[in-house]
Amino acid sequence: MNSKDQAVPIAMFKKVVTTAWVWAFASALSVSTAGTEEDHVVVITEVLTVEQVVKRELQSSRFAKQIATYNGLDGVSSILPIGASLQIPQPYMVKDFGRVAFSKGDVVHTQRDLVVNPPVKGSMVYAGDIFSTGQDGFVSLSFNSGASVNLQPDSRVSVVDVDCANETVKCVISLNADRGEVHSEVTPRPEGQPPVKFRVDTPFLSAAVRGTAFYVNVEDGADRIGVTRGLVAADANGNSNSLPRGKGMLAEAGADPSLVDLLPAPGLSVDSEQLIFSAEDTISWDALNGAEQYRFIIARDEALAQPVSVRQVQRTDIQPSLAAPGKYYLAVAGIDSQEFVGLPAMTDFSYASIDDTEVLQLSIQRSNNQIDISIPDYSGKVELLISNAIDSFDVRRQVIDNLSQMVALDLDPQQDWVFKARKVLGETSVSTYSNQYLLKAIP
Repeated sequence: MNSKDQAVPIAMFKKVVTTAWVWAFASALSVSTAGTEEDHVVVITEVLTVEQVVKRELQSSRFAKQIATYNGLDGVSSILPIGASLQIPQPYMVKDFGRVAFSKGDVVHTQRDLVVNPPVKGSMVYAGDIFSTGQDGFVSLSFNSGASVNLQPDSRVSVVDVDCANETVKCVISLNADRGEVHSEVTPRPEGQPPVKFRVDTPFLSAAVRGTAFYVNVEDGADRIGVTRGLVAADANGNSNSLPRGKGMLAEAGADPSLVDLLPAPGLSVDSEQLIFSAEDTISWDALNGAEQYRFIIARDEALAQPVSVRQVQRTDIQPSLAAPGKYYLAVAGIDSQEFVGLPAMTDFSYASIDDTEVLQLSIQRSNNQIDISIPDYSGKVELLISNAIDSFDVRRQVIDNLSQMVALDLDPQQDWVFKARKVLGETSVSTYSNQYLLKAIP
């Protein structure tokens, strides 16, 4: 049944014995067929309201308003006479508009009649749900429109509305953030499809987007929004602004909002020369003028929805001590004096466990302008690090299959050179580093 205004005649049931019999048969017919896109049709056998029918069919009246609108009715209290039909779009039968994608630490999911701590991955998200995180809590929500929402620690957000059932009209997602920091990413729908109407409200501002990435922060009587991709329409105290990437806005009670420039992304030391990281390595980034602190996130996924470490530091380097080897993603951003988080610098890296504590012994010799290096007692694969200064290995990294034989290095003899090495035992396994060897410059 594709027409919204065509009722299903009672005669289609072939035979009517009693009202009770018709009710039972209609209920049986109203069971949804998984995987179909056809509307679920309910034939009315006694006078009921839209809300009553929806509650019976879906075991909840959450979507009664949307279903009334879909059927061209005035509201959830509209009376449905005997013989009429009510069409429920198939997605409402599945009711899968959003789910918990990831949860870590202290996270509470409050539903209308249930409190879950921690929420179960894959749990569905409905209008009226509330998510709150503790000091070590993090939760990621994904919506079938392609939008995602990540709550940072000490945050709280309410799902005001979520309705992506009908592909012929816009998908609506509305949130209210009243504490902490919430990151949102909205993927634009393909051309020709209705847009996603995504909105986040805080006590002092509101943000509406259709395809962008941004965050809102609610703290200390002031709300902040920062845009990291796309364009956000932001309203505060009667003022409307279009914020492009790299712009932020501060909103407080009784004051006009102020616009700020977010700090740029810092340069990262991780590049193609960095082959493996372990707990003995350091990841560093360039200092930013105006940065009071830096926030770094290490996650299992590129979208940073599954973080394993979220910290704020004042220094410009970290040692990534992680529980398990594998591939990770890193994002680093500066934080200014107004507590705006700047644009992130991002990279991926491989993290290796240290599975051998034997210290390699290097042999280093200089012959005229050539430096020869070898490891006489080990013939396996080695990662060699070369630098100009102690504890600052940012010049060269290379993996050499066998350093038991002498390898000649073309290095400037007029500079100091520092060397260290470790075994490469596998893609995510290394030994501890050797001691550092210093070769002074030729005067």
